[in-house]
Amino acid sequence: MEPETHETGPTTAEPQQRGWFMRLPLWLRIAGPAVLVILLVGGITAVVVSSQRRDPVDVARSVCLSGVSSDLAAHDRDSLEMPLFRDVKDVGDGSYRTQGVVRFTDSDGEERSVTVRCIARLENGAMRVASIRFSP
Repeated sequence: MEPETHETGPTTAEPQQRGWFMRLPLWLRIAGPAVLVILLVGGITAVVVSSQRRDPVDVARSVCLSGVSSDLAAHDRDSLEMPLFRDVKDVGDGSYRTQGVVRFTDSDGEERSVTVRCIARLENGAMRVASIRFSP
């Protein structure tokens, strides 16, 4: 003869307590962390790329080209050929000098070619054009 077993516990199962993450739809539980990881990696990449210092020679070249373009446009001249400013020299004290030949058409439609000299200076952490001179 086998002894009778009497269960004293409840006969119905209690609902389990589920966390907030488990209550989310399955697609959101999968896509949410993936999107967060992608955003985190993108943010770190943006910070690293923006914190890298640029070469001052390249910055001086770019600033001089921009200055020459805006100076020509201010005098109603259309540039035909801009100088490449390949030879940028560090003249000390945060200054960079370069020169080249620019071809442009003036307001009369006449095509001209002049030598342009540009000096760029590093002031308060930013490169600025100190002078632009055009000579025939």
